[in-house]
Amino acid sequence: MDRGLTIVIPTFNTASMTLGCCRAVLASMPESTEVIVVDDGSTDGTASMMPAEVRVVRLEMNRGFATAANRGVAEAGGKIILLLNSDAVVQAGALQAFVDAFASDARLGVAGARLLNEDGTPQWSGGPTPTLAWMAAAVSGLGRHAKRFRRNNGPRKIDWVSGAAMAFRREVWNPLNETFLFYCQDIEFCLRASKAGWDVRVIDEARVVHGLGKTIGGQDRETLRRDLLTWGKSHYGRAWWLFARVVLRVFRRT
Repeated sequence: MDRGLTIVIPTFNTASMTLGCCRAVLASMPESTEVIVVDDGSTDGTASMMPAEVRVVRLEMNRGFATAANRGVAEAGGKIILLLNSDAVVQAGALQAFVDAFASDARLGVAGARLLNEDGTPQWSGGPTPTLAWMAAAVSGLGRHAKRFRRNNGPRKIDWVSGAAMAFRREVWNPLNETFLFYCQDIEFCLRASKAGWDVRVIDEARVVHGLGKTIGGQDRETLRRDLLTWGKSHYGRAWWLFARVVLRVFRRT
């Protein structure tokens, strides 16, 4: 059945968070919406805890976020699809704000939420194409303390949005790159969409509280460093990568 909106929630051993995520979605979702939880080989009983209104797609083996997300999108019937982390809680009106944004702008291809920390402070929601300086701040942990890295929540056009709550038109979809360990799939996906002529932006009214890193037990700066280098090598080339891996190794230790 064709749907207006499909929400895909990949999860691995985050049963209680996934349940909270689903409850928030079900409490405020627009008409003609389906919710798909992709259980990526969990061993904590995730599938049995999901509400009856949620469709569960279970993978027998843990394959990682990108694989689970790709499987969920393949099962989706919506014209608009929202990838939502299991540690994300949509606020009232957020889902409708996504739907309205796409309905009002035919060039909008990818839309991110305005992400908030659990204390209500702003969280990275997206930004410009990553530079080496930006990467160094991110892997050192300094970026989360710098307000200048957070000023990306307005309705202006940007290069990428966070995959924690990332919506897109079905015709924009290209499967996420499964070679990344956990990070950077969102950056690569958004840049591909932009290159194809689609607009990418954060929707200020679509507010989502995101438990940053809770799906993997906290932010993993080493995995972030490796994924940023993998992405950077494909985007900037081998010479950049040779230099950047030294720089990021130094900042990872700070």
